[in-house]
Amino acid sequence: MEAVLQEKLPQNLPDKRAHCLAGGLIARYCSITEAYLAGAGKEVRDLLSQGDAEWRDWQADRTGIACARETQDDAGVATCCSARGY
Repeated sequence: MEAVLQEKLPQNLPDKRAHCLAGGLIARYCSITEAYLAGAGKEVRDLLSQGDAEWRDWQADRTGIACARETQDDAGVATCCSARGY
């Protein structure tokens, strides 16, 4: 999952867009289950550390996963995230 994000996720994105794209990219290149686990794990880590756990981050992750299910490529995930406000 980390390799996918390092190779595919653009730098310096707004937080919610990064969550949406990350969820979609992990779903595409790993699995949907791993994408859900990564999103939930990130929020739990934020909750237990100095991070900023947010329900909206989890929503953006799930939107990205849904976009991955509905599209055929990375550009489609990006377009879908944009269309849904991310």
